[in-house]
Amino acid sequence: MDLGIVREIGPQELISHGIRPVGDRVSLRARERTPGSITLLTLRGASSEVAIDTMRAHPEHAVFAFIEAEALWSRAPDEPWLQIEAGLVIAAPGIARGLRCQGRWSATLALVPRAAMASFVSALPEDAQLFTERRLLDRAMQDFVEGLLDADERATAIERYAVEQLIVEMGGAILLDRVGAVSGHGSPRAVLRDRAIAVISQQCGDPGLTPTQVAREVQSSLRQLQLVFAEADNSVAGEIRRQRARLARSLLVDSRYDVLSIEQIAQRAGFQSPMSLRRALDEAYRTTPRVLRAQRRA
Repeated sequence: MDLGIVREIGPQELISHGIRPVGDRVSLRARERTPGSITLLTLRGASSEVAIDTMRAHPEHAVFAFIEAEALWSRAPDEPWLQIEAGLVIAAPGIARGLRCQGRWSATLALVPRAAMASFVSALPEDAQLFTERRLLDRAMQDFVEGLLDADERATAIERYAVEQLIVEMGGAILLDRVGAVSGHGSPRAVLRDRAIAVISQQCGDPGLTPTQVAREVQSSLRQLQLVFAEADNSVAGEIRRQRARLARSLLVDSRYDVLSIEQIAQRAGFQSPMSLRRALDEAYRTTPRVLRAQRRA
């Protein structure tokens, strides 16, 4: 498959993605683009029913789905139909539901490896979540993905790489924005912790990042920030180390960074030395840089 082009795909190829139209007269227009490890899909149709099970078709991928419909119903297996509103669906484990759409409708999906998402939040949500209130960031991601699927130009290798990285960054930022707000239940202390984690996630590659600098970025005292993290059995320094370990792991399992030495990986991930990198990987994953690369090659 040429990863640089957009393809019109039919029912059998949709089924390979875990999407199956229900009924003989269902007519869907579907397009696909696969930049790297990410799969982008768009579906458009009239009143119809669709069964979706990306958990089997893409078991290692999280799903960001942007759904527009005049009227929409959804159900889990062996459950009744429930009317829902259109909006953004975040499903870290994938989607396994039926959708019944009335009138003109469209769905735009970005399937992103969960391993890439794990570097942005401390824990991925276990269930699919629907957000009907749209925000600037998820609208921007939807527009970006739809633009990629509407364009027929072939992407160069550099463009494919850039698209993959941008979608990972946008998806990760949406997780920080949406999942953090849900897990924090709106409490000021949890919101402060989420803001600090967002800063750490964005800046962990800077070897000069310290707890004091994080506190300054979120306009808090270091003591207050340390107390907030302690409530979650964590520390600011521990979160910085964890985020750096996740960044290093993502570089070590990506073949595009095989040209970098372990020392260069450590530098990119914000560690002062390869020994600091090894200690952090052992603490977070009980593994070593050499083992991670060997497993990926195997």
